[in-house]
Amino acid sequence: MSEPHVIESFNIENPPNLYEKRGSNFSTNSDIISEEVDSNDNIIFENEVSSEDLGIKSKSGIKKIYCGIRGDSEIGGILNIVCSAIGGGCFSFPYIMYDGGIIVSLIIFFFVTVCIAFSVDLLRSFVVDTKYFSFALMTETILGSKWLKLYAVSSFLTYVSMEVSYLTSIYVYIVEITKLKTVWFNIIYFIITMIIEIIICLYISKYAKMHLLSIISISCFFVILVCLIIISIAANIKGEVDKKFTSENLFFPGINPNTSVNRFLKISSYITDYVYGYSYHSTFPTLLGNLHNVNHTTTQKVHLISFGIIFCAYFLTTIFGFIMSNKVPHEIFKENDDNKYFTGNWSNLIIPFKIVLCIYLLTLIPIRFIVVRDNYITLIGEKKLTFYKELIIISIFIFICNIFVFGFGLFETLSVTKRDIKSVIQTFGGMFGVIICFCLPVVNYVSVNGKKKIKSIIGYIIIGIFIIFGCFSVAFSFYHLIFGNEKEE
Repeated sequence: MSEPHVIESFNIENPPNLYEKRGSNFSTNSDIISEEVDSNDNIIFENEVSSEDLGIKSKSGIKKIYCGIRGDSEIGGILNIVCSAIGGGCFSFPYIMYDGGIIVSLIIFFFVTVCIAFSVDLLRSFVVDTKYFSFALMTETILGSKWLKLYAVSSFLTYVSMEVSYLTSIYVYIVEITKLKTVWFNIIYFIITMIIEIIICLYISKYAKMHLLSIISISCFFVILVCLIIISIAANIKGEVDKKFTSENLFFPGINPNTSVNRFLKISSYITDYVYGYSYHSTFPTLLGNLHNVNHTTTQKVHLISFGIIFCAYFLTTIFGFIMSNKVPHEIFKENDDNKYFTGNWSNLIIPFKIVLCIYLLTLIPIRFIVVRDNYITLIGEKKLTFYKELIIISIFIFICNIFVFGFGLFETLSVTKRDIKSVIQTFGGMFGVIICFCLPVVNYVSVNGKKKIKSIIGYIIIGIFIIFGCFSVAFSFYHLIFGNEKEE
């Protein structure tokens, strides 16, 4: 078995200062060079490579079959990637259409989708050629320790923002079900949920049974999406919802006053929200490494199908969440006096549906934890990582996330002015998601292939655009956090 930081059997023709940065970590065996172009121009594998041949699969859980699906199969890879992408962030997409307008939101949504598809495929081709199935290891080896620190901070904060968002939603749903919100209930709730999260994260990380969790997660999301579609169609047929696809809802109906500055800041906020929903790049290399054969054909097939499913899920959630009620909340499925989705014949579905929502969001936590695990394995080394060390690390991260949830909940309770803390969390997650989704994949690609490639030039342009919008979005969120949301008629 090769050393952890050694890439075997490929040649880099012109890596800028790569040998000076990392030493002779790369094999230059000319026998493996082929005239066939795979995905990058400079790093080429001649044969299909099994991840078992590279010593990637040491856990038997990947090979186990659940519901007829094996963890290292293409279907298993598609399920894992879809689950690593789709989360609670898409539940805020309908509000973007409600607040920004149909045309504006769709243009931004398609623009971000195309850019994400480009960056994911760039990352996919890089992973196929280098056989680096760790985003952290890839960044450290290609770019050095400084970039690794940037990735570690960005991925950790993105993970924390996601988990805090999920845990906050779960807490709201549990309170709505139990009708309890006392101090003792909160303490007991947080202790129980932390124990459950630690057990699940530890179990998945040690036994590599993510595809089992993915099957559960996908099943729950399918139930949620079907219910959303049925309830939305039924509400519109009965005339309970006003017509949404009108000229008044095309451009910024939610902005008052309707100024150019507000429009630009809103657009910046929408862009980072969409990036936040699409941020699955950190787990992507690891999940590709679970495939039995990692080659251009297989990974491209898995990428195209999984991305198509993700896009369809986001599009359907946006459209049907938008037409579900007259006033669309910041996050659908959170009911209040103005938004009652489960009325009449639907009232019996309230508790079962919210239980499914809680299970769905809970299954996402260990799936997202792959990002953090990738970081500390790279820093510590898997051989030195004992069961008790991993238990301590997982417990610390889970505790930190739950403390954030408790603190934000207390802040919202004591705050006189209503402030949407969760939107601020998602904005920060989206900003650091820009680094993970665009900056690092492009910089890694450029470091090996050079700055003159068309993909490199396009990548730099995309980085510049999203960094600008990300900075304005963070400033916009801070403004609302300090001064509160403006009253919009």
